[in-house]
Amino acid sequence: MKNNTISSIALGIIIILMGACNNDAWDELPSAISQFVSEYFPFGELQSYTSEKGVETVNIKNGATLVFNSDYEWTDVNGNGETLPQQFLFDKLPSKLYRYLEAIEAQNDVYRVRRTSGLITVTLLDSYLTYDLQSGEITYPEVEENISPNFSAAEN
Repeated sequence: MKNNTISSIALGIIIILMGACNNDAWDELPSAISQFVSEYFPFGELQSYTSEKGVETVNIKNGATLVFNSDYEWTDVNGNGETLPQQFLFDKLPSKLYRYLEAIEAQNDVYRVRRTSGLITVTLLDSYLTYDLQSGEITYPEVEENISPNFSAAEN
């Protein structure tokens, strides 16, 4: 019974938040994107949604800008001055990269994450780092050297 009460409250909050959002923009969202927004940015008010040439862009009012490709996979999550949700980082980054962010105590200091076919770029407050999806190497591009030999590609 306690679980039903908690589930009912959570559902009520989601319904209220959806009602507070820009309904037209919310109704236009593909289901995969609306699920992503609901899961990682549940308290943000949807400001706009655009779809052009296979690029889907969601703007959260006073918050993040989310960019998805034609397969509705995230390619850029920009907090626009706010840090990104730790749950998003944990769920969507390769485990080696997330463990590295934990090791340098930066998992709460990520402002933007961009993904291309070969790299994930993580923007922190005063720097950024890259993660090579093929080799598993983590580097600071300004220095062009592997910043931690303890995080080798074998640990993927």
